[in-house]
Amino acid sequence: MKRWFFALFLAGGLAACGPADTAPAYPTRPGVFATAVLPLEDAVQLEWAARFALVEVGDLHEPHDPDLAELRRRGAGVLLYEWMPAGYHYTDGSPDFDFMRWVYADRERLTLNPSGPFPHCTRAGYNWCEDYYYDLALAELRARRVRDITANLEAAGAAGVFFDWGPGVFIEEGAYAPMRETFARRHPGGDYLAAVGDFYAELRTGLPEARLIVSNQGFRNAKHVLPYVDLDMTESYGTGEEYLGRRLYLEGRGWTEVPSTIYYPVSEDFHNGTLRDTLFWLDELGELAARWAGPRFRGFVYMNYAAPDFERVDALADGTPVYAPRPPRNAVFYGYALPLLKGWTGYTETPWDHAYERGFELYFADLGAPLGDNYEDYGDHALRCYENGVVVVGEGTLAGTVMLTSPCIRAGRVYDLYTETWRAAGPGQLELEIAPTIDEVTGRPAPWGRVLVYAR
Repeated sequence: MKRWFFALFLAGGLAACGPADTAPAYPTRPGVFATAVLPLEDAVQLEWAARFALVEVGDLHEPHDPDLAELRRRGAGVLLYEWMPAGYHYTDGSPDFDFMRWVYADRERLTLNPSGPFPHCTRAGYNWCEDYYYDLALAELRARRVRDITANLEAAGAAGVFFDWGPGVFIEEGAYAPMRETFARRHPGGDYLAAVGDFYAELRTGLPEARLIVSNQGFRNAKHVLPYVDLDMTESYGTGEEYLGRRLYLEGRGWTEVPSTIYYPVSEDFHNGTLRDTLFWLDELGELAARWAGPRFRGFVYMNYAAPDFERVDALADGTPVYAPRPPRNAVFYGYALPLLKGWTGYTETPWDHAYERGFELYFADLGAPLGDNYEDYGDHALRCYENGVVVVGEGTLAGTVMLTSPCIRAGRVYDLYTETWRAAGPGQLELEIAPTIDEVTGRPAPWGRVLVYAR
């Protein structure tokens, strides 16, 4: 495994995807990061996932899945999923994996809840498991777990591991108070969140240098997680998805409760949020990284969620509108452009049906390295120049003909990936046409993002 995964954040530099005779007239490279679910349901999903350098997919303890091997054969780096603080003991007769079998047999010593409660399985309604939380202050447990992770990554030929519940802050929730009490009783003066850091530190030392550690929301325990990880995932810091009682008559489905895209998930009230709220948290994450990140850290992955767009396509005899789902183009572009303002990356899932998150070529445009130390803030929009392009995010009220001005915009032909049209740029200015998208939740024009790349 090469360190070229890291270079994707800074300089692209990989060959264009796809046959040369169909390559676009702007520079391309593999996408940086995507997610997928096993089994890969069809050839379309496989082809899509294989276009990314890193794909979070599969399970650490099922390293021999044939879909993982096929992704690797096609050049994608696989990140195997692991639940950071705990493991499942199966109560339905299924065998525990080897490491968990050892933990369960000695659970009075190795876990923080040897006799329960089992809040995750209970809360999720799982009747097939008990969830046991590792006592990460135990050196023996940390060492054996590092060996288990290392061996499974090697068996899968995986690029690295992805840790869900990565920061360990679950311990502060009310449902986990018994675990806190057990930890305090066993380790007077100890700090569970610091023990999480000890685990990450030992794993980093125990893994081959090329293998990656990716955490989910490690920034919530930044002091003890960010020094040891390569990437950290946020969730719903750009867009989110919620079911808000919206029912539509869908073509081929009839009356259906459908989700809505949330454009201000980090606002105190997403019904009344602003782009300024979103940029505030973008900067907060940047400050955490500047303070705590280690030498391998290459930034945050903005993992966003969105609902499909539902487009009116017909009407029933009684006048009832009939809708059909479409890819959420505005949400995807906005969610991807946001982290690019900091030189990071992003990906948008559409959980209602993952088919609607695919097919967006913006993930494969090679922008090169970001220029300057930060994005340029113009109040109603923010932009960042790259070696090969420009990224801009704007308020929904900023629409129509929009003139971007910045000394970093260079003259030349530039491709607007959103409108799929070429434009003439600079020097120092670039004119865009922004057609507003209505935010179904607020009734206002939604914020937007654009990614523009210069011709080869």
